[in-house]
Amino acid sequence: MKILILEDEPPARRSLKSALASFGLTDVIEASTVDEAARLIVEESLDLMFLDVELRGGQSGFDLLEMFIAENIPAIFVTAHPAHAVRAFDKQAADYLLKPINPMRLKQSIQRVLNKSKNENNLIKVFSKDESAFFYEGSKMIFVQVGDISLLESCDSYTKLVFKDGTSRVVDGTLKSVLQRIDRNVFLHANRRQAVNVDHVCRADTVNFYLLVTLANGQSVKLSRRQSAEFRRLKAI
Repeated sequence: MKILILEDEPPARRSLKSALASFGLTDVIEASTVDEAARLIVEESLDLMFLDVELRGGQSGFDLLEMFIAENIPAIFVTAHPAHAVRAFDKQAADYLLKPINPMRLKQSIQRVLNKSKNENNLIKVFSKDESAFFYEGSKMIFVQVGDISLLESCDSYTKLVFKDGTSRVVDGTLKSVLQRIDRNVFLHANRRQAVNVDHVCRADTVNFYLLVTLANGQSVKLSRRQSAEFRRLKAI
């Protein structure tokens, strides 16, 4: 998820950026003026914007939202003035947060944007290895850096995420549904129940017609015959 923060006060930008990082959202770009934000919108592919209402020089986050280039990018307004809430929702803002920002309220706001995208557009966001993907762990939403996952294991209607440090989390969704949300070049569907991060494979041994790969965390995974051939093709071995 790529996020833009439009805020003319550096301490406020740092505070919001830190709060987002605590949820694993680190792909954040910053702007202090409407013109700078507009340029970044053209140059970058954004998933969400946090807009301050009152900026220096009489500018406002509303000015950016009214530009055609900002159409269809969810916007959350952040301000110390509750009086602007009605106007924010008139402009179809995704949410409205008051300073100082409550971390749990921020998390709820982000979740609202993600749910709206999923329910209204029926689109599947595909995450690269450098991005933080969101998963549901029961009623809790967690953010995980895709590149930190070494192994995905099917647990029927759930999926275990095994990380490079050996720790793991069990999230909602089948292995197939999880793989659909991750760049296909990151994981190799090793067998019916497992998928390995190809960047985390540090050794591959031939066992009969199969490959037994060892991950950086020391875990071994047996590839099916078909996936053994695919792994050899990917690694040119």
